[in-house]
Amino acid sequence: MRRVRIEVMPWLSGYLVEGSTGPALLDEYVADGTRVRDLLQQLVGRKRDLEEVLFDSSKGSLAGHVVATLNGRILELAGGLETELKDGDTLRLMVGIVGG
Repeated sequence: MRRVRIEVMPWLSGYLVEGSTGPALLDEYVADGTRVRDLLQQLVGRKRDLEEVLFDSSKGSLAGHVVATLNGRILELAGGLETELKDGDTLRLMVGIVGG
């Protein structure tokens, strides 16, 4: 089993931890070969509302307003949702901010 820390920033954290208004920290244990997509689906399995917020089902990707980093690197630059997780990885989920 591999331990992966998930840091969920405010707004998104309320979907995982009822009543949360601050960051949420979760330690999840996953099997060898688990990908980022698998881990997120594991979370969605426990909190169905999260699926609509996290994923763009028409593209099979994260929703445009969600930014994910894996060990401090933007997830898309680290291999995307198909990246295999390693013991001690940290996945951070936050809301993307755009504009000028």
